[in-house]
Amino acid sequence: MDTGRSAPGVAFSALCATMPPVNARAKTLAWWVAATTLLLLALGARVWNLADVPPGLTHDEASNGHDSAAILRGVHRIYFPVGYGHEPLYNYSVALTTALLGQGIITLRLTTVVWGVAQIVLTAAIARRWWGRSAALATLGVYAASFWALMLARVGLRAPTLPVLLAASVLAYDYAQSRSTHGASPRARLWYGLAGLLLGLSFYTYMASRGMPLLFLGYAAILAVVDRRRFRRVWRGTLLLLAVAALVGAPLFLHLRANPGLEQRVSQLGQAVVAMKTGDLRPLWANIADSLPMLLWQGDPYWLYNIAGRPGLEPLLAVGFAVGLSASLLHLRDPRNILLLLWLGGGTAPALLTPVAYNLLHAVGAMPAVLLLAARGLCVISRLGRGTAVCPRAWSWLRTATILALALAFVATSVESLHAYFVMWTRHRNVRVAYHHHVVALGRHLDRVEATGPVVITTLYPGEFHDPYTMEVTLRRDDLALRWVDGREAIVFPNTPARLFVETQTQLAATLWAEVSRDSQVLTVLTYGQDAIPTETRGYLWNAPATWRRIVSAAETKVLVGTGDPPQLADHRVTSAPIDFGTSVRLLGYRATERVDPGADLELVTLWEVLAPSVAAASDLAIFAHLLDAEGTLLDQDDRLGAPSWQWQSGDHFAQVHRLDRASAPAPGCCIALGIYDRATLVRLPVVASEMMPTGTATRILLPIEVQIP
Repeated sequence: MDTGRSAPGVAFSALCATMPPVNARAKTLAWWVAATTLLLLALGARVWNLADVPPGLTHDEASNGHDSAAILRGVHRIYFPVGYGHEPLYNYSVALTTALLGQGIITLRLTTVVWGVAQIVLTAAIARRWWGRSAALATLGVYAASFWALMLARVGLRAPTLPVLLAASVLAYDYAQSRSTHGASPRARLWYGLAGLLLGLSFYTYMASRGMPLLFLGYAAILAVVDRRRFRRVWRGTLLLLAVAALVGAPLFLHLRANPGLEQRVSQLGQAVVAMKTGDLRPLWANIADSLPMLLWQGDPYWLYNIAGRPGLEPLLAVGFAVGLSASLLHLRDPRNILLLLWLGGGTAPALLTPVAYNLLHAVGAMPAVLLLAARGLCVISRLGRGTAVCPRAWSWLRTATILALALAFVATSVESLHAYFVMWTRHRNVRVAYHHHVVALGRHLDRVEATGPVVITTLYPGEFHDPYTMEVTLRRDDLALRWVDGREAIVFPNTPARLFVETQTQLAATLWAEVSRDSQVLTVLTYGQDAIPTETRGYLWNAPATWRRIVSAAETKVLVGTGDPPQLADHRVTSAPIDFGTSVRLLGYRATERVDPGADLELVTLWEVLAPSVAAASDLAIFAHLLDAEGTLLDQDDRLGAPSWQWQSGDHFAQVHRLDRASAPAPGCCIALGIYDRATLVRLPVVASEMMPTGTATRILLPIEVQIP
């Protein structure tokens, strides 16, 4: 029948009938605008001045930067041994960013920012699914206002990847439950499998993930007691989740089982657990007592990842957390509350089981649960009096006032957190020291100058995994030949004029500086502040070959070599340097302090040439100097190597200083034994003295230095 309306008109009317009212569309638009604004504010705080805040790099961050760049060079590992061992997922994500942007501090931290923003979005999605749009907005606001969340979203560490995958797994698990029937539909099984995949991937993020399967297992066990109907719907899916997680994590766990020495952190942090196995609960209770207040009134006592003592939650968020926690405890019939509380307990457990240091970092897995509870509590506060029949107008005014007060408190909390992070924390001396600000400053200085060639740098941490990695991530050029030394005990002599940078805390030993200063002139001074450590770094133009020639020409070369194991003093024969130690390094000469005050140390300077750097670089070598009496008894020793072997290049020359206590020598006739060994195995390098003896029958030489008794 013809109604007089065209087909397009009918279609348009039908479309309009399906559209929500204007008010609903306006509310939806307003919600999206508010959510986007809060997310952008959180993002802005996370990317602002990212290159300079934190004010440098920790050694853990630098190791991650190095390992991530190594991945692009073909070094693919399932577990990285540097930094006491760490899981690989974060490094592979940084490698992806590095492939796009190149290696650098920004690249490292921008990767963490991406993970941090993903955590915000996923946690807000959980809040919206469980409690509605208002809770999602509150969650976004809580993340924007939280110092704890901001701190861990700007550092180049692997730990912040864990809460992202946990939140994603919980969200997928919740979707799976909503689609579960007695037989679990194919779509539900897909969601359970996805939740298991995400949980399995979390094993590759941070050690605290190892206990997270208990979150889902405990949830199912509790349902078996309090809600058998739901348990029958979810138990098969939960087993599927755990099975998938186990399969995904199996390669990592099998690798660690085959290489038990990789996880050094377990022995360092698990002392309370080890004691508990023997029946001693005191260390565990001490850890719990120290870390239990970390969220509300006494947080991480160190400055590395916190303002010392600052709790994980600001006062506003702490109030919200307390109210949200109470609301969840009062409504345990809702299975979501059970899951959330288990998440809270499981996520904070690593911080409670380990010593108090860095407890907020160790509790990072609980961050989404903590901030969800805080957001829920604030929503509960904002709805006080809603639906009350008594004095509705008064309650309406009270709700309006409460919401305005909460909004102002949010703004004040956000401002305080930003000030605390970007001003109080960033400018504190302990932070600048912990983040090795001076190494980053020197790297940026080297980037700016045009000069090339060798550069010698004195530092407290010349080991391969420490300041050199920090410089690698900072420096954006590869035309500098860097050499790292602890100037208090050693110096490397390049074969051409070089630049020498000396930190105030690692000034060259007096015997070395007396020679180096004759051939050097100041080029630049980098200052870091009167209370900084170090206060400055001085850069010199140094004629290293001239210094080396003068020192070598004045050195003693007479040594004693003996056979046997150990060689007897009477069996030693006189010969002259050079003396080779294995195929790695050669002693060219030595000199001892000619005159010392009574009671002062005897200072020995040995001069060396590198032969086979590839052999030495595979070991962590140390040079020993042993003070012996006439019978060969050890009286004093000084084992060290201030020019680490990991960086040796063929033809390198270096001087090493040893200090021995003369007061320990009871009578004349003492001498000094000299040799080299591998710190890891304690195996000494053999002495090679050509025709004097068969190769490899001695592992030390004697220096015929008359040690005068004070």
